[in-house]
Amino acid sequence: MLYKILVVDDEAPVRDLFDELFRKEDCEPVSCATGEEALKILKKEPFDVVLLDIKLPGMSGLEVLKNIREFDKNLPVVMITGFGFDEDLIAKTKQFGCSGYIGKNMPVAQIITTFKQFVKKAMEKSKTP
Repeated sequence: MLYKILVVDDEAPVRDLFDELFRKEDCEPVSCATGEEALKILKKEPFDVVLLDIKLPGMSGLEVLKNIREFDKNLPVVMITGFGFDEDLIAKTKQFGCSGYIGKNMPVAQIITTFKQFVKKAMEKSKTP
């Protein structure tokens, strides 16, 4: 198994797509629909990476990222968006240690390649003193 991944997205088809993609890559995805649910899961079990939608009902992706950083400074978090790349939002999430961005409209092969690059870079960074 490459990575245990928490996928957080309010759209079931998106969660299903990522679940299928990551299983084909020999990863173990776990999915949920809200930020609140994601935080509960993260406090119960360890993950190698979180794939986190920016726009969520209730607690936003940015709020979830802030909360994750309160109990885990090194967990790689890759943000996903279907709304394009908002420079102000990107700056805010980078303040809280976002590992990178993936667009939901990217080709599947590019999603996987980009995701792996972000995770590899984040894991290397977390291992350096």
